Amino acid sequence: MIKKHLPLFLLLFALILLIYGNSLNNAFLSDDLAEIVQNPNIDHLSNLLTRPFGFIRLFLYWLAFHIGGLNPFVFRLINIFFHTGSVFLIYILLNRLYSKRLALFVAGIFAIHPAISEAVVWISGGMYVQYAFFFLLSFLFYVLSKENKKYFLLSIISLLLAFMSHPQMPLLLFLIFPLYELTFGNLKDNFPKTIPFLLLTILYIFVSLNGLPERTTTLQSMHYQQGGVDNPIFLIPVALTSYFELIFFPQTLTLYHSELNFGQIQFLVRFLITLGFLIVALISFKKNKSIFFWSSFFLIALAPTLTPFRLNWIVAERYLYLPILGILVLLGLGFEKLTNSPKFKQISYIMLALIVILLSVRTIIRNIDWKNEDNLWIATGKTSPSSPNTHNNLGDVYGRRGDKQAALREFQRAIELKPNYGDAYHNLANTYMELGQPGKALENYQSALKFNPNLWQSYQNIAAIYLSQKNYEQAIENLQKAISVNPKNLNLRNNLGIVYLISGKKDKAKEIFTEVLKFDPNNQIANQGLLEAGK
Repeated sequence: MIKKHLPLFLLLFALILLIYGNSLNNAFLSDDLAEIVQNPNIDHLSNLLTRPFGFIRLFLYWLAFHIGGLNPFVFRLINIFFHTGSVFLIYILLNRLYSKRLALFVAGIFAIHPAISEAVVWISGGMYVQYAFFFLLSFLFYVLSKENKKYFLLSIISLLLAFMSHPQMPLLLFLIFPLYELTFGNLKDNFPKTIPFLLLTILYIFVSLNGLPERTTTLQSMHYQQGGVDNPIFLIPVALTSYFELIFFPQTLTLYHSELNFGQIQFLVRFLITLGFLIVALISFKKNKSIFFWSSFFLIALAPTLTPFRLNWIVAERYLYLPILGILVLLGLGFEKLTNSPKFKQISYIMLALIVILLSVRTIIRNIDWKNEDNLWIATGKTSPSSPNTHNNLGDVYGRRGDKQAALREFQRAIELKPNYGDAYHNLANTYMELGQPGKALENYQSALKFNPNLWQSYQNIAAIYLSQKNYEQAIENLQKAISVNPKNLNLRNNLGIVYLISGKKDKAKEIFTEVLKFDPNNQIANQGLLEAGK
């Protein structure tokens, strides 16, 4: 079968390379820095133990590091590999369920659509591509298992790999299997076949629950997201209609979809669109089961992100990676109907060619936004002006460029939008230090720690200010607090030893440097400090 369709596979692969070719040398961005660049264990297999139920991504990072070091090109190839695999699986699946024409239409649009490019271009977003690949593989094996039972076990294993790729997004995908039987098969006879997928999901629900405290802590400490519960009556229409916009008119692409405050009339329109979509999906169960299935597919795949519990963003393009397939198949069904009509066949192909060109150009342009930190945050600043994260990152951009006043304005704007934004206070303090205003810097470092006591960098910088003022006790106290937050940082311990040495407490300095050398016998600073302390 693969040999028969090889020319089309090559065409789809060439299309992916053409569209994403300008992104392959893009830099590490955002979460990539913490997960890969600044991860001291990226090259150790022991790092896999930090996520025993989801180690696949970490293993791939380990493999990429040993192939090319910290070369983003190699890491990004992981995403390209899974995206290409997803495109091929979509083609195979839809060719089996419908026709070659519909399969090529959907797979081709999926391959290039800008609304899901974030998951492909952003290395850290690749887990969404990865789980989608394994789920599509599981779904295809399930369909094939009707003819050959050996595929059934492979389907279960593939769903397990999907869970191991992302702990949250596949949680409701077990529903796709009974839904498929209800729509295209025989649910009454085949329901027992769907039970293993439910049991596997229940297992991973417990795994996800164990990870909830860490997820909540991350959202509160890194993103300063306040706890609470959103009203789903408002959340779901805003989210769904925003995704419809991204699919049908992908002009405003951004990392932070923050512009989601709508007036009463705007919200009413969005509510009615959502209600209309749900009604059509329900009515189609009797009139057109394909429409029912793929409408439901879209909703089920997206549902884990539509919870009111503030465990994720309201809208994020990477969330759309698998759900978009449901809408694209609906469009494919309409396209096939039009091309079957002699009256509309020619104009349908002309419109398709135009759509492919426009989507391709938009994706290529969006790839440029992900070229480096400066491009990303300047682009995000234009589309997400009410996001405090955007202004904080823009402050970093202007700071790197030497425009300290612009950096100050951005950090101050971030704090105006989110008064408890500890990182913005820290960055504002750094800028005041660079401008030679240690008093204002100290004030803002203290504010940063008030809202985020885990910012060890603020403790370190406060210690540096007190050291410059020869206030050794305060310098020591703040370095000790920094070490309590980040005990594995040997530089902090060395700095504490140096302060002890400068303040004349040589015995304390010897203790600190000796302790550092236990962890790193070749540490030059500790060895030199120990010599100085012994004089």
